[in-house]
Amino acid sequence: MIINRIAQGVRKQDWFTAILELVILVVGIYIGLQVDDWVSEREDRQTETVYLKLLARDVAELQQQVEAQHAFERDKVDVAAQAYELLTSDDPSAHQIELSELLTSLSGRRTLSLASVTYEQMVSSGHLQLIRDPKLRDKLARHFALMKRDETIIGKNNQDLIDDIYGPFLLQAGISLRYGRHDTELTLNRGAAIMAERLGPDYEPLADGVLSRPPEAESWGDIRRHVIFRMRTATVGQAKCEDIATYMQEIANDLAAELEHR
Repeated sequence: MIINRIAQGVRKQDWFTAILELVILVVGIYIGLQVDDWVSEREDRQTETVYLKLLARDVAELQQQVEAQHAFERDKVDVAAQAYELLTSDDPSAHQIELSELLTSLSGRRTLSLASVTYEQMVSSGHLQLIRDPKLRDKLARHFALMKRDETIIGKNNQDLIDDIYGPFLLQAGISLRYGRHDTELTLNRGAAIMAERLGPDYEPLADGVLSRPPEAESWGDIRRHVIFRMRTATVGQAKCEDIATYMQEIANDLAAELEHR
């Protein structure tokens, strides 16, 4: 053992041998540490590449979700505009069936859930520091924070403005709901048949008296206000989706550029 040889050299006062053996020991330790650092650095770079690829995959999936949400919000804006046009016509009651379908469609909303399992794992494990480029690392942190903020805003608007205000308004106003989807119609028709079975042959659904009122009725103004209210909610959702799409595209471009150099 080299330690024994150094000890023997000291006992024999063979300082040249002792110093030479000590130098060999120090150099060996230094080389070993350098090799360990090189192996560790190589493993970190391989892990970084894997994370970057997984992040790029997650971002691509998030972009698809945001695109679908944007299309949904844009559709609600269009539906609200159609409803408002009919509500401001000379006789809105002449369009009660179409209005009923449009108003019912506006009661729907879509939940946006944006989460990158890869990013969350990197943050919780401390592996976000494996990304060497500090600008890319900072952009990931900032943009994912902005994305979660905007996701929360859209979700809050859905709950507070659509579920708690617009939807209850339709029910309280007595507006009949009409669903245009085929599978929904089948379900509702079956539900109506069950009600007729339980309530007897004299049962008939109540007529929609709200949308058949004369043009001068004050209730039309209330409906118009709620349609505008719902339209504004959809425009906010559309704008937020556009913001998120911008964040995600910047990240996607930076990840692609980083991976290209590997």
